[in-house]
Amino acid sequence: MIRPARLLAVDIDGTMLRSDGSLSPRVLDALRRAVDAGIHVVPATGRPMAIATDVVEASGLDDFWIFANGAITRHLGRNELIRAFWMERVVVIELLDRIRRSLPGARFAVEFATTVAYEAGFEKVVPNEPPVPPTADLAAALEQVSDPIQKLLVFDESIDVGRLWDEVNTAADGLSVPSYSGLAFVELAPERVTKATALELLAHDLDLSVDEVAAVGDNHNDVAMLEWAGIGYAMGNADVTIQASADMVLPGNDDDGLAVLIETMLGQI
Repeated sequence: MIRPARLLAVDIDGTMLRSDGSLSPRVLDALRRAVDAGIHVVPATGRPMAIATDVVEASGLDDFWIFANGAITRHLGRNELIRAFWMERVVVIELLDRIRRSLPGARFAVEFATTVAYEAGFEKVVPNEPPVPPTADLAAALEQVSDPIQKLLVFDESIDVGRLWDEVNTAADGLSVPSYSGLAFVELAPERVTKATALELLAHDLDLSVDEVAAVGDNHNDVAMLEWAGIGYAMGNADVTIQASADMVLPGNDDDGLAVLIETMLGQI
């Protein structure tokens, strides 16, 4: 049963957006109506802010946003950093060394607070055009960019993502917990930080109980928030393992499942 919520956390890719990356007019209208009804609509994405600008502009949402799988929470209307979890540089350097020894063909990207650095080849698997050209020396980039680090990303086109996950998980043991968003790479973030981590803290900031929070997602990096929220909704396009972690399954993203949820929810307010 769909019930009202005071905070609605919404994944972006595969949830808010259609498979072609567009934001449908129906979903956009539903999002705006939810905001007008006083609901905190909080996009919660694995993307860093640097490659989420297209969705920020298209949606017009300027309340709280959660970026980098929970590492960053910002209020866009106030241009205010609410909370951040950063990776230590020495940890990132150690992870690079460990994973390169295990996977000599791996390519890496680092998400900083305001930009990204990546090795040639990584642009093949990111959902948006990177804002900077590739670097020939990622270790040097880590020394040159003073911004704090949000995430380390690993890609290896010579193996499937299942084996990549296993290899990265083994190499990262004790330093970071990998996550997987359904794309062809594996992400490493500050240990034990997830979208659920950020949502729980934000709900506390807003004096909301978990029962007043709903979450919508379609992929592995959404499972923690789907399980934590008072009610979790999986998209119809999600894998059955993701759907199993939710309380309800919505129509798919190409069928405006998010709009269906919000329209039903608003009819109950």
